[in-house]
Amino acid sequence: MKGSGKASSAVTVVNAFATGKGAAIGIDLWTHAEVKITEEGIEGKIEVNGKEYHDLRVVKSVVDVFREYVNENFGIKFRITSDIPVGRGLKSSSAAANALSVAIANALGLEIPDIKIVKLGVEAAKRAGVTLTGAFDDASASYFGGLCITDNIRMELLIRRELEAYPVVLLVPSEIKLTETLKGIDFSVISPYIEEAFKLAIRGEWEKATVLNGLVYSTFFSYNPEPISRALKLGAVVGLSGKGPTVFAVTEEPEKIIEAWEGLGNTLVTKIRS
Repeated sequence: MKGSGKASSAVTVVNAFATGKGAAIGIDLWTHAEVKITEEGIEGKIEVNGKEYHDLRVVKSVVDVFREYVNENFGIKFRITSDIPVGRGLKSSSAAANALSVAIANALGLEIPDIKIVKLGVEAAKRAGVTLTGAFDDASASYFGGLCITDNIRMELLIRRELEAYPVVLLVPSEIKLTETLKGIDFSVISPYIEEAFKLAIRGEWEKATVLNGLVYSTFFSYNPEPISRALKLGAVVGLSGKGPTVFAVTEEPEKIIEAWEGLGNTLVTKIRS
């Protein structure tokens, strides 16, 4: 009984921290999972960009959720490989939960609707403590690709829209910011502005929503304004992905953004996953 699954990274259009409603866009960085069902135990390895990663909270939580779903106490042997940087706001946890959920469902021979698999992965992420809002927006974009607009509180996928596969430049600083460090922060002071960004996204103006959301959250978190400023001057659609610190730019001229961001951190070029 073996199975495999994959899911992608995503970048933020509207961060749901402040309102419980969010939007994200899938991008072409991936996490792959392979599993074999065993009688008991959880055994395996996670590699992120070729380096071993030792935090198994998401793996254990996904297994627990599926044990409850099938009412059976099984174990797994697993291997997860990913090219999504961890702790940089690029939805690495959502991608891992999605990929592993698909792999386990395949290995168990389960026929589960796609949206249900996403919700099982979100439940696992909540239990693992790697999300504040459930990250249903991130998980949906990671699973389906394109632009996904969601109500994270009601766990509803409101809109899913395919986008052109424009280049996306990621500015990935060495700094790591884990979601669990944000517990207790009051985001209500910025909720009126993020609500406006959400309305823009609903109306189809995701570019404006991305910039407004990025400006508000990056200021709130006291991030260096220079990356966003430089990209805006070049006409890019620029935003802050998740809690950061990664800044991203959607642009038809990625070389110009890379040059503008020289000295600010590592850059990585990918594209929108439509």
